[in-house]
Amino acid sequence: ILGFSTPPGRLSMMAFILNALTCALALLYFIRRGKQCLDFTVTVHFFHLLGCWIYNSRFPSTLTWWLVHIVCTALMAAIGEYLCMRIELREIPLSSAPKSNV
Repeated sequence: ILGFSTPPGRLSMMAFILNALTCALALLYFIRRGKQCLDFTVTVHFFHLLGCWIYNSRFPSTLTWWLVHIVCTALMAAIGEYLCMRIELREIPLSSAPKSNV
């Protein structure tokens, strides 16, 4: 069903890309470590590969399936790592005065 020539194929590919973007946000909220983003991204896509293999009773062999998933893996890892690094590199407040509005 994945393909550039048909509207359902293009819609499916866009859904995979939007899923990669939302999963990158999930990495930000659940993982919060830039160094672990690639590990969790590859793990999620590996489990997806296993699920597709079990569901279809055969290993995915189409080139478009592999290209879409490689692009989605790269997008999810890169955007997730970028977002996590922005959180990690925030300044730590060092004020020693207690915060009170008396």
